[in-house]
Amino acid sequence: MSAPPVLAIEAARGIGEHMPYAALDLVLSEGDFALIEILGLRRGAGFADLCCGLMPLTAGSARFRGRDWRTMPTEHADALRGHIGRLFHQPLRLDTPDVAARVLLAQLHHTRIPEAQLRAEAAALALRFGLPGLPAGPARLLSASDLVRAACVRAFLGRPRLVILELPLATQHDDLLSALLAVGAEARGEGAAVIWLANASPALRSRSIRPTHRLRLGDAGLVPARLATPVPEVPA
Repeated sequence: MSAPPVLAIEAARGIGEHMPYAALDLVLSEGDFALIEILGLRRGAGFADLCCGLMPLTAGSARFRGRDWRTMPTEHADALRGHIGRLFHQPLRLDTPDVAARVLLAQLHHTRIPEAQLRAEAAALALRFGLPGLPAGPARLLSASDLVRAACVRAFLGRPRLVILELPLATQHDDLLSALLAVGAEARGEGAAVIWLANASPALRSRSIRPTHRLRLGDAGLVPARLATPVPEVPA
């Protein structure tokens, strides 16, 4: 018997002024990568909440690994969210007193992975994302770029089955974009699905980024977003 999809959103309508009225449909299996263009951070955050079972639905369903968020007991839903990594559009607050503790918190709370193992994995991921190690101390001592990188570590920590990235594709650091694509590809190779919620930018149309689903989230719901056909060069 085949495994259920990692995420199955069927005819779902979420509650929220920034959500489209149209029903949403999306099915992601292990190894899928959905690149979704969004207009507005709040719409992207609302859709991410819907995927994580944090938004009430007026119709339809949202299932994670075959389990309907609406019918699960709260404690079961919280445990399942431990298998979802999320990079929020506001990665880490400046008033965070201990960045390392915040990076590890969700996995320590929702999983049984030993702390020493999590710290070792976090340190290895930190190197992948351009940090010298897992940052320690208050967030106010880190640059905005390093806070984003630390949040990337948190999103991929613990080998999540679903990763949701709320981040513009047009970042100021090409190395971070490359690292996210590389680490994301490895996670997908281990059975995860990845959703990247990105703003409209030329990078969104790049043929070097090869998602399995290229979509746009607008008033009409989730619709295919097609790449522009290259204009052939005219011989001189």
